[in-house]
Amino acid sequence: MDQVLEITSNDHIIMLDKLCKRILGHPETLGRITKGFVKEAKDVSLEEIIEIIKRKKDQEGNYYFQQLNNVIDIPHH
Repeated sequence: MDQVLEITSNDHIIMLDKLCKRILGHPETLGRITKGFVKEAKDVSLEEIIEIIKRKKDQEGNYYFQQLNNVIDIPHH
């Protein structure tokens, strides 16, 4: 039973991880984070940053920044 709870908990953590990456990878969200925390982007407009992010897509058409970390370090998965 403990193993079932551990695996279920791990699946929940993986789901939350994927959702967080998806939210943080959204162009408007990522643009605001970039504008607020990246020194080199201080003088660039938010609209310009968002457009740069939107141009970065993978072969399936998904925003590249949503796909950065596909490594899962959670045991039993």
